[in-house]
Amino acid sequence: MPEQNFEVEHQQALHNLKQNLPSDDDLDAMVNIFKAFGDMTRVKIILALSETPLSVGEIADTLDMSQSSISHQLSILKQLNLVSNARRGRNIHYRLSDQHILTIFKQTQDHIIEDENDF
Repeated sequence: MPEQNFEVEHQQALHNLKQNLPSDDDLDAMVNIFKAFGDMTRVKIILALSETPLSVGEIADTLDMSQSSISHQLSILKQLNLVSNARRGRNIHYRLSDQHILTIFKQTQDHIIEDENDF
């Protein structure tokens, strides 16, 4: 009897899985965000912006990189809606678009710490 219940529940789970998979467009957007997280400079920028809004020059100084390199990376992050900007006086300051980004990073850090503690 338990085997029959498993099969019914399993078939229902398969049906639900097929119904609830994200669209290809949504999956593509997810993949692109993970690709953005796959670049150390972009990760550093995100972590810097998690502290405070910053201008391109401030980010470049903080990360000891050229402003053109930072601008290029910010453009990618902005296209993915991971950062936004606002004019403050003569400068444009960038900030994280929302806290979901930090949640992903926090969970990743927790995962790393958990793995380190397993050894």
